[in-house]
Amino acid sequence: STASWGSWSNTAKAAGDRVPFSHFYCDFCLGTLFTALILFLIPGKLALGHENVDLINILYASAAGSVFGIARGTVLTYLVDPKGDPKLIFPGVLLAFLGVLANARAYSLLQRERAATNAGLRTDAETAGEEPLTEEDDSSSNSFTRNVVICVAGGLLMSCWSPLSAQGLKGPHGLSPYFSFLFFTACGTVVGLGIIVGQQFGLNCIPRVGPITSIKEYLQLPILLHGWGFLGGSIWAVGTGANLVSGQPLGPALSYALGQTAPLVAVLWGLGFYREFDGAPRQAFLFLILMFALFIA
Repeated sequence: STASWGSWSNTAKAAGDRVPFSHFYCDFCLGTLFTALILFLIPGKLALGHENVDLINILYASAAGSVFGIARGTVLTYLVDPKGDPKLIFPGVLLAFLGVLANARAYSLLQRERAATNAGLRTDAETAGEEPLTEEDDSSSNSFTRNVVICVAGGLLMSCWSPLSAQGLKGPHGLSPYFSFLFFTACGTVVGLGIIVGQQFGLNCIPRVGPITSIKEYLQLPILLHGWGFLGGSIWAVGTGANLVSGQPLGPALSYALGQTAPLVAVLWGLGFYREFDGAPRQAFLFLILMFALFIA
C-alpha cells in the first residue's frame, strides 16, 4: 500500500493547469469508486467470507492533521480490535509523530530559505530601478487560522475511518474488507462531489480551489486529461484497499499505523523526482535524515 501513496499529488501535478482542480477531483473520486468495485467483484468475491451483512505556516497545520489522524486513528482502532502488541504499536506511533514534526520542520526551513532568496531578488530589483517582484497577498491571519482549523478537522475525521471500519468487520455477520472498502469509496465519492458542487454555488465552509466551472466544461475536457484524475484515484484505491485487507492477519490498528507513511513517500518524491530541496539549507537535510531514522525505527 505504501507504494501507492503520492498518487494524488503526482497525478495532480501531471495534469497541471490543463485540468481545473474541481474536474480533477471528480475524476479522482470516480477512479477510487470504480477500482473499489473491481476489487470487490474479482478478488473480493473470491475471498468473501461473510455474505449476510448487518453498514511560521501551513506545514505545521498539515503536520497537526497528520498527527491527529495517525495517533487517534491507531488508538481508537486498537480499542475496537486489540490485535498486535501494544508495546510495539504505540511507541511506533510516537516515532511516526516525531517523524512528521521533523518533516514539517524541514519544509519550513526550505520555505524560509526561498522567502529569503525572493526578498533578496526584490531588493536587487529595487536597487537597479526595476519593478520589484511581487507575491500574492496571503491575507495572513484569517487565512492561516482557517487553514489550521481545516487541517486539524481533516485529521480528526480521517482518524475515525479505521476504528469504524474495524467495527464493521467484526463478528460473524461483519463486512468483508472488500465490501467495506466499496461502501467507503461510494460514500467518499458522494461527499466529495457534493462539496465540489457546493463550492461552485458559493459554499464557503471549505475554500474553493481554482475558478468556478460547470458540468458542460467537465464533459468537454479531453478524455486523456480526465485520465490523470482517474489514474490517481485508482492507484490510491489499490493501496488503501491493500492496507484494509492486510488488517485481517496483522490487526487493523497495526495495519493502519503502518499505512500512514505518506510523509515519508512525499519526501522521497520531492527529493528524487521534483528536486524540491535543491538549494535548501543544510539544517533542512538534517531534519530529513532525522525523519527517515524515526520512520525506519
